[in-house]
Amino acid sequence: MPPEFHYLCDQVEEGILKRVFFISTPIPNYVGFSYNRDVVGKFERKQDNGFEIKGVRVYDEVSKSFIDFEIHISHGLVIGYSTPNNKKISIDINKIDVSDLKIQYDINPLYDKIRPLLKPAYVRSVSPDDVYEVELDGKIYYHLQDLEDGDFIGMDDNGKYYEITHDPYEIKEIS
Repeated sequence: MPPEFHYLCDQVEEGILKRVFFISTPIPNYVGFSYNRDVVGKFERKQDNGFEIKGVRVYDEVSKSFIDFEIHISHGLVIGYSTPNNKKISIDINKIDVSDLKIQYDINPLYDKIRPLLKPAYVRSVSPDDVYEVELDGKIYYHLQDLEDGDFIGMDDNGKYYEITHDPYEIKEIS
């Protein structure tokens, strides 16, 4: 991997990955990871956008050919990988081609919509990965940041900020 991604290799070598899981996602042949919580804090970058490392080709012993291998990153953590065109694989880790490596950043149209409304000091602390719509009492709020126990900081279409709690249920405007 290029030097700018050594932090991803470091987290794997330090034991961040606890186990793999196979779930149905829009990403074909996706394999996700669960984490060793004792290691996550050292590598997590909550402000980082998600991205995929594409253009990696690995040798597959099943098909006897090089296949596409994509690595998925969120908040600075390796969250999984996918082999878009191959379901059953057996990778030869000694045969990896990264000569056509590319980075594709995740795009969130809701984040792009609300970004002009964010206060300049708050832009850096809101990750596009965390922005989604929540309808409460017939009004749309944009989730910006988790607090605890399902509570969060939200914003409306007018750029007003709210602390939204569920126990007790309350939508309180904040500055």
